[in-house]
Amino acid sequence: MPKKTATKNISGFTFITNSKGISEYTLKSNGLTILHKKISGTSVITSNITYKVGARDEQQGESGLAHMLEHMLFKPTKHDLKRKIDSSAMKFERETGCNLNATTSTDRTTYYFNYPKEYFNQALQIEAERMMGVVLTSKEFTPERNNVLSEFDMVNGDPYFALHTQMTCTAFQSHPYGHETIGFREDIEQYTPEKLAVFYRKYYRPDNATLSIIGDISIEDALSVVKKQFSQLKNPPTTIPRHTIVEPKQEGMRRVEVARPATTNILALGVKHAAFPTQGWFTTAILLSVLSDGPDSILYKKLVDTGLATSIDSMVAPTSEVSLGAIFIALAPGQKHAVIEEMVFEILKTLSAKDVQKLLKSTIASELTDELFTQGNSLSTAMALTEYISADAWETYNHTEELLQTVTPAALLSQNKILFNTSQMTIGYFVGTK
Repeated sequence: MPKKTATKNISGFTFITNSKGISEYTLKSNGLTILHKKISGTSVITSNITYKVGARDEQQGESGLAHMLEHMLFKPTKHDLKRKIDSSAMKFERETGCNLNATTSTDRTTYYFNYPKEYFNQALQIEAERMMGVVLTSKEFTPERNNVLSEFDMVNGDPYFALHTQMTCTAFQSHPYGHETIGFREDIEQYTPEKLAVFYRKYYRPDNATLSIIGDISIEDALSVVKKQFSQLKNPPTTIPRHTIVEPKQEGMRRVEVARPATTNILALGVKHAAFPTQGWFTTAILLSVLSDGPDSILYKKLVDTGLATSIDSMVAPTSEVSLGAIFIALAPGQKHAVIEEMVFEILKTLSAKDVQKLLKSTIASELTDELFTQGNSLSTAMALTEYISADAWETYNHTEELLQTVTPAALLSQNKILFNTSQMTIGYFVGTK
């Protein structure tokens, strides 16, 4: 591991560590974590706040609350109401032309601003005000819930999403990873401002957040503004709720079928993969890429090039616990799910080091190119760091290259046997009906 370099003490903050130019501090007054990386000469800053709350923190019957709350943080705060404006965040976007957005996943919710550095103080003021000051009233909430319902209807109309939703429910019978981030429509319909307010108070607090500041600003200047904007915020007296659910052992293949009027037919092979950012996660990601990513991939050549399938895709999410990855195969007209499934298992069973060696090399090269690109771009760096932060492993971000370079053909073959052990899999069929 590279030697960590010390950095100067700054009033009001506790220095934690420095790794390859990224410094970590905590704000003494409330425990807010700050990560800083200077990228000189760009005149641009990205500030990105990550809350450790996502779909995994929702109670049964309240799926999707974390995502709903993400929407509400672009609504007025109590400070905005005093200023008689709709939303500081949206006003900031209109007036500065900055880039802002937010995303929710299973483990975290993150909000970012990307802007010229002269707006740094203003951006952090907005972030501090909405950490604990969003007004959750029916006036603001009800129209936004309707927007989320429309969003659900749109994504649920996608056969891939619908199939993956049912596969996830089938794969996880106790763990909260058993539902999609957007939640179930039936739960969304039952949301109230009061339910959302309870969830907001539990998780939106300084000691449950990491503020990443990446770009053209010194650590001294950055922390000076952080202290000014965030030090007055106080954590609730309650502890942050964390689930302790352990998924029961799976003891056989699980199957699920979604049948809808459609011309699409999909075979999906669901596999339980290791948590991010372990070596097992990276090996899984590379294996699925070798099998299904692009015209040179193994399954593409065997199935698409031969006219048995029309497309092949895969997904593996950067989750902090064991989760469900999948390969999706869109069948060509006239093909049967069971026949293609049998063929795929035969291909996987006979996979050799020679089959994967060349693809492994090109996949790693592509991943490393992407990594190098992110390092000089404040927004890309902040977005990449987010997933490591949510897994309490931000320093691993600096060692991604090492993890990728240690993946060998033998490791892929070993992972192939682990992932495609049928007793641990969930198979999904999307059946298009007339």
